[in-house]
Amino acid sequence: MHSSVARLPPHPEDEAREALARGDHREALTVLMQAYGRDLHRHCYQVLRDRDLADDIHQTVFVQAYRDLPGFAGRSSLRTWLYGIARHRLMDAMKIGTRWRRRFVRAEPLPDAVDGGPRADDALVDSGDVRALVAALAALSLDSRIAVLLRFAEGMTFEEIGTVCGEKPATVQARVARALPRLRAALSGGER
Repeated sequence: MHSSVARLPPHPEDEAREALARGDHREALTVLMQAYGRDLHRHCYQVLRDRDLADDIHQTVFVQAYRDLPGFAGRSSLRTWLYGIARHRLMDAMKIGTRWRRRFVRAEPLPDAVDGGPRADDALVDSGDVRALVAALAALSLDSRIAVLLRFAEGMTFEEIGTVCGEKPATVQARVARALPRLRAALSGGER
């Protein structure tokens, strides 16, 4: 007798964990990259606002994940674990960037030799409200910016964000709550 119930495709977490249980780390990484790669790249770009650096961080996250998959303890979801790796790499990039800028950035920047026309996604950022929001996000501390983006752009719970950031959920919830008035003010014209 046939069952008329359609089988749902396996959830990426389950599929990756099954591959890990078989010892197939390459398959687990492939599943994770397909399931979370685009969102993770977007998150890196939103934090850094630098496409090339976001590309590098994104790639580094998956290289590190592949290296560390055999030791994944399962105390969080694989998605949360990946964002935790990304957070550490983003923090490193920001520290290195700050040190580099202090030493080497010219007082007056050199003109770019590339096409001066805006990229499609950058043109969206240039619209009024989006530009104000991007500026307000950039003005937040790195920890606050990451927490806000994980909450609202990635849809994570405060428990997941706490795991990513290595902090108590109440701490990240308070950080997000303190950031929201600044973001609202930027969108209502209070910080333009």
